[in-house]
Amino acid sequence: MNEITLYLNMLNHGVVWALLVIATFCYSKQLQLLFFMNKSEMWFSKSNYWLTALKTLLASLPLLGLLGTISGLLGTFKHMSIHNGLDMQEMVSGGIASAMFTTQLGLVLVVPGLLLQALLDKTLKLWRVEFLCAQ
Repeated sequence: MNEITLYLNMLNHGVVWALLVIATFCYSKQLQLLFFMNKSEMWFSKSNYWLTALKTLLASLPLLGLLGTISGLLGTFKHMSIHNGLDMQEMVSGGIASAMFTTQLGLVLVVPGLLLQALLDKTLKLWRVEFLCAQ
């Protein structure tokens, strides 16, 4: 039960929610462009428009994870200084585990996005070649 409480506490972190929102937005936009739109000139133009923005948003995920880790570590050290380091081993290990969660989450969330991005990029290139050959 203690582990469940620890993981639920990690969801109180604003960086975790930012990671989840950005990843969800990127995934949904990539899936929409890849599978739910008819391949046309409008699709090609819209996909090219989103390509750079999605790459930038995906690149922000590991950096946001690192930001969460730094803020978590700062919170741990602040707690240690306020409580004069009482029961330091448990406090530090719990604080570091909580802090590292955001980095792990940022890294885990970026991988599917990068795979979808590569698929979108390849689909755009293939469509362009097919479109030019058809003309």
